[in-house]
Amino acid sequence: MRAHEPEFFETAFAEGYRIEQHNYEYRLFCQEIGYLQVPTGKIVANDPFVLFETEPFTETFPTGSFPVQLAIAQVTPLEATGETEAEREPDERVALARIVFADKPVASWKMAVWENSDVTQLAADEFFGYGVDAGTGAFMDEMACKRLESRMEQDETFAEALMEEMDQTYKHTRSWLVKEMGNGCNVAMFSSGWGDGSYASYIGYDADGQIVRLLTDFYLVDWMKGQQRE
Repeated sequence: MRAHEPEFFETAFAEGYRIEQHNYEYRLFCQEIGYLQVPTGKIVANDPFVLFETEPFTETFPTGSFPVQLAIAQVTPLEATGETEAEREPDERVALARIVFADKPVASWKMAVWENSDVTQLAADEFFGYGVDAGTGAFMDEMACKRLESRMEQDETFAEALMEEMDQTYKHTRSWLVKEMGNGCNVAMFSSGWGDGSYASYIGYDADGQIVRLLTDFYLVDWMKGQQRE
Protein backbone atom coordinates (compact mmCIF):
# COMPACT_ATOMS: atom_id res chain seq x y z
CA MET A 1 0.00 0.00 0.00
CA ARG A 2 1.05 3.61 -0.33
CA ALA A 3 3.03 5.00 2.57
CA HIS A 4 0.97 8.18 2.80
CA GLU A 5 -2.47 9.21 1.66
CA PRO A 6 -2.74 12.87 0.62
CA GLU A 7 -3.37 15.67 3.10
CA PHE A 8 -6.13 17.02 0.87
CA PHE A 9 -8.40 14.15 1.96
CA GLU A 10 -9.04 16.52 4.91
CA THR A 11 -8.03 19.97 3.67
CA ALA A 12 -10.25 19.75 0.57
CA PHE A 13 -13.26 20.16 2.86
CA ALA A 14 -11.86 23.35 4.44
CA GLU A 15 -12.79 26.75 3.06
CA GLY A 16 -10.39 28.14 0.50
CA TYR A 17 -8.75 24.95 -0.80
CA ARG A 18 -7.38 25.67 -4.27
CA ILE A 19 -5.14 23.88 -6.75
CA GLU A 20 -4.03 24.39 -10.35
CA GLN A 21 -3.52 21.44 -12.68
CA HIS A 22 -3.77 20.73 -16.41
CA ASN A 23 -4.37 24.46 -17.15
CA TYR A 24 -7.42 24.61 -14.89
CA GLU A 25 -8.06 26.11 -11.48
CA TYR A 26 -9.96 24.03 -8.92
CA ARG A 27 -11.58 25.89 -6.02
CA LEU A 28 -13.25 23.56 -3.55
CA PHE A 29 -16.01 24.12 -1.04
CA CYS A 30 -17.80 21.82 1.40
CA GLN A 31 -21.46 20.96 0.96
CA GLU A 32 -23.32 18.98 3.63
CA ILE A 33 -26.15 17.05 2.00
CA GLY A 34 -27.80 15.32 4.95
CA TYR A 35 -27.35 12.44 7.38
CA LEU A 36 -26.77 8.79 6.58
CA GLN A 37 -28.49 6.21 8.77
CA VAL A 38 -26.13 3.35 9.63
CA PRO A 39 -28.12 0.72 11.60
CA THR A 40 -25.82 -2.30 11.06
CA GLY A 41 -22.35 -0.77 10.81
CA LYS A 42 -21.78 -2.49 7.44
CA ILE A 43 -21.51 0.12 4.69
CA VAL A 44 -21.79 -0.29 0.93
CA ALA A 45 -20.33 2.22 -1.53
CA ASN A 46 -21.43 1.87 -5.14
CA ASP A 47 -23.23 3.29 -8.14
CA PRO A 48 -26.85 3.17 -6.88
CA PHE A 49 -28.29 2.92 -10.39
CA VAL A 50 -26.33 -0.10 -11.61
CA LEU A 51 -25.42 -1.75 -8.27
CA PHE A 52 -22.22 -3.43 -9.46
CA GLU A 53 -21.14 -3.69 -5.81
CA THR A 54 -23.63 -4.75 -3.17
CA GLU A 55 -21.12 -6.29 -0.74
CA PRO A 56 -20.21 -4.09 2.23
CA PHE A 57 -16.64 -3.18 3.11
CA THR A 58 -14.94 -5.61 5.49
CA GLU A 59 -14.59 -2.96 8.22
CA THR A 60 -17.44 -2.46 10.68
CA PHE A 61 -18.29 1.22 11.12
CA PRO A 62 -19.98 3.08 13.99
CA THR A 63 -23.76 2.85 14.02
CA GLY A 64 -26.07 5.84 14.20
CA SER A 65 -26.80 8.91 12.10
CA PHE A 66 -23.83 10.74 10.53
CA PRO A 67 -23.35 13.76 8.25
CA VAL A 68 -22.44 13.23 4.61
CA GLN A 69 -20.33 15.96 3.03
CA LEU A 70 -19.17 16.66 -0.51
CA ALA A 71 -16.03 18.55 -1.49
CA ILE A 72 -17.21 20.26 -4.67
CA ALA A 73 -14.70 21.75 -7.10
CA GLN A 74 -15.48 24.82 -9.18
CA VAL A 75 -13.37 24.19 -12.28
CA THR A 76 -12.38 27.11 -14.49
CA PRO A 77 -9.76 27.42 -17.26
CA LEU A 78 -6.68 29.45 -16.39
CA GLU A 79 -6.65 31.05 -19.84
CA ALA A 80 -9.45 33.23 -21.19
CA THR A 81 -11.62 31.60 -23.85
CA GLY A 82 -13.14 34.74 -25.36
CA GLU A 83 -16.30 34.61 -23.27
CA THR A 84 -17.07 37.28 -20.74
CA GLU A 85 -16.84 36.45 -17.04
CA ALA A 86 -20.63 36.58 -16.78
CA GLU A 87 -20.94 34.04 -19.61
CA ARG A 88 -18.50 31.56 -18.07
CA GLU A 89 -20.41 29.42 -15.58
CA PRO A 90 -17.96 27.35 -13.49
CA ASP A 91 -18.10 23.63 -14.09
CA GLU A 92 -18.81 22.12 -10.67
CA ARG A 93 -17.72 18.56 -9.92
CA VAL A 94 -17.86 16.37 -6.82
CA ALA A 95 -14.20 15.75 -6.00
CA LEU A 96 -14.66 13.82 -2.74
CA ALA A 97 -17.54 12.46 -0.69
CA ARG A 98 -17.26 11.50 2.97
CA ILE A 99 -19.12 10.36 6.05
CA VAL A 100 -18.00 12.07 9.27
CA PHE A 101 -18.37 9.63 12.16
CA ALA A 102 -16.63 11.88 14.70
CA ASP A 103 -15.28 15.43 14.65
CA LYS A 104 -11.72 14.37 15.41
CA PRO A 105 -8.50 14.71 13.38
CA VAL A 106 -7.51 11.83 11.12
CA ALA A 107 -4.20 10.27 12.18
CA SER A 108 -4.07 7.58 9.47
CA TRP A 109 -5.89 6.32 6.38
CA LYS A 110 -6.49 2.82 5.05
CA MET A 111 -8.08 1.77 1.77
CA ALA A 112 -11.57 0.38 2.25
CA VAL A 113 -11.72 -3.11 0.77
CA TRP A 114 -13.96 -6.10 0.32
CA GLU A 115 -13.47 -9.72 1.32
CA ASN A 116 -10.72 -11.32 -0.80
CA SER A 117 -9.18 -7.93 -1.71
CA ASP A 118 -5.42 -8.45 -1.43
CA VAL A 119 -3.86 -4.99 -1.13
CA THR A 120 -0.34 -6.46 -1.13
CA GLN A 121 -0.78 -7.14 -4.87
CA LEU A 122 -1.42 -3.49 -5.73
CA ALA A 123 1.18 -1.34 -7.45
CA ALA A 124 1.78 2.21 -6.20
CA ASP A 125 -0.81 3.70 -8.56
CA GLU A 126 -3.39 0.89 -8.29
CA PHE A 127 -6.40 0.52 -6.00
CA PHE A 128 -9.55 -1.43 -5.31
CA GLY A 129 -12.59 0.65 -6.19
CA TYR A 130 -16.23 0.40 -7.10
CA GLY A 131 -17.45 0.70 -10.66
CA VAL A 132 -19.57 3.63 -11.84
CA ASP A 133 -21.57 3.41 -15.06
CA ALA A 134 -24.31 5.99 -14.41
CA GLY A 135 -22.15 8.91 -13.27
CA THR A 136 -23.21 8.49 -9.65
CA GLY A 137 -21.70 7.25 -6.40
CA ALA A 138 -23.35 6.50 -3.08
CA PHE A 139 -23.02 5.49 0.55
CA MET A 140 -25.59 3.22 2.16
CA ASP A 141 -25.94 0.74 5.00
CA GLU A 142 -26.08 -2.90 3.93
CA MET A 143 -29.75 -2.96 4.97
CA ALA A 144 -30.51 0.03 2.75
CA CYS A 145 -28.69 -1.62 -0.15
CA LYS A 146 -30.92 -4.68 0.08
CA ARG A 147 -34.02 -2.48 0.13
CA LEU A 148 -32.75 -0.49 -2.87
CA GLU A 149 -32.07 -3.70 -4.81
CA SER A 150 -35.57 -4.90 -4.06
CA ARG A 151 -37.18 -1.63 -5.16
CA MET A 152 -35.19 -1.66 -8.41
CA GLU A 153 -36.30 -5.24 -9.14
CA GLN A 154 -39.96 -4.63 -8.31
CA ASP A 155 -40.38 -1.22 -9.99
CA GLU A 156 -38.64 -0.58 -13.30
CA THR A 157 -39.47 3.14 -13.05
CA PHE A 158 -37.81 3.58 -9.65
CA ALA A 159 -34.37 4.49 -11.07
CA GLU A 160 -35.89 7.15 -13.31
CA ALA A 161 -37.78 8.59 -10.34
CA LEU A 162 -34.53 8.78 -8.35
CA MET A 163 -32.83 10.63 -11.19
CA GLU A 164 -35.67 13.14 -11.31
CA GLU A 165 -35.31 13.72 -7.57
CA MET A 166 -31.53 14.20 -7.96
CA ASP A 167 -32.19 16.82 -10.65
CA GLN A 168 -33.79 19.03 -8.01
CA THR A 169 -30.30 19.79 -6.66
CA TYR A 170 -28.65 20.02 -10.09
CA LYS A 171 -26.08 22.70 -10.80
CA HIS A 172 -23.76 22.58 -13.81
CA THR A 173 -22.67 19.76 -13.59
CA ARG A 174 -23.41 17.91 -10.35
CA SER A 175 -26.33 16.88 -8.13
CA TRP A 176 -27.12 14.81 -5.05
CA LEU A 177 -29.95 13.16 -3.16
CA VAL A 178 -30.48 11.59 0.26
CA LYS A 179 -33.31 9.12 -0.28
CA GLU A 180 -35.32 7.50 2.51
CA MET A 181 -35.78 3.78 1.98
CA GLY A 182 -37.96 3.02 4.97
CA ASN A 183 -37.30 0.98 8.12
CA GLY A 184 -34.70 3.48 9.34
CA CYS A 185 -32.62 3.25 6.15
CA ASN A 186 -31.56 5.78 3.55
CA VAL A 187 -29.14 6.21 0.66
CA ALA A 188 -26.84 9.19 0.07
CA MET A 189 -26.09 9.54 -3.64
CA PHE A 190 -24.09 12.13 -5.56
CA SER A 191 -22.49 12.81 -8.94
CA SER A 192 -19.13 11.09 -9.37
CA GLY A 193 -16.44 13.55 -10.41
CA TRP A 194 -16.01 13.51 -14.19
CA GLY A 195 -18.47 10.61 -14.49
CA ASP A 196 -18.00 6.89 -15.06
CA GLY A 197 -14.96 4.96 -13.88
CA SER A 198 -13.68 3.09 -10.84
CA TYR A 199 -13.21 4.89 -7.54
CA ALA A 200 -11.55 3.91 -4.29
CA SER A 201 -12.72 4.64 -0.77
CA TYR A 202 -10.60 5.22 2.31
CA ILE A 203 -11.17 4.85 6.05
CA GLY A 204 -9.79 7.53 8.36
CA TYR A 205 -8.74 6.63 11.92
CA ASP A 206 -8.01 8.92 14.85
CA ALA A 207 -4.94 8.64 17.10
CA ASP A 208 -6.72 5.98 19.18
CA GLY A 209 -7.46 3.80 16.16
CA GLN A 210 -11.18 4.65 16.09
CA ILE A 211 -12.95 5.21 12.75
CA VAL A 212 -13.78 8.88 12.18
CA ARG A 213 -14.20 9.07 8.36
CA LEU A 214 -15.20 7.09 5.29
CA LEU A 215 -14.23 8.89 2.08
CA THR A 216 -14.51 8.23 -1.65
CA ASP A 217 -12.05 9.99 -3.96
CA PHE A 218 -13.34 10.76 -7.46
CA TYR A 219 -9.82 11.67 -8.65
CA LEU A 220 -10.29 15.24 -9.73
CA VAL A 221 -6.99 15.93 -7.99
CA ASP A 222 -4.24 13.82 -9.55
CA TRP A 223 -2.13 12.68 -6.58
CA MET A 224 -1.28 9.02 -7.21
CA LYS A 225 1.57 9.48 -9.66
CA GLY A 226 4.91 9.09 -7.97
CA GLN A 227 3.55 7.41 -4.86
CA GLN A 228 5.92 4.79 -3.42
CA ARG A 229 5.16 1.42 -1.91
CA GLU A 230 6.05 0.75 1.75
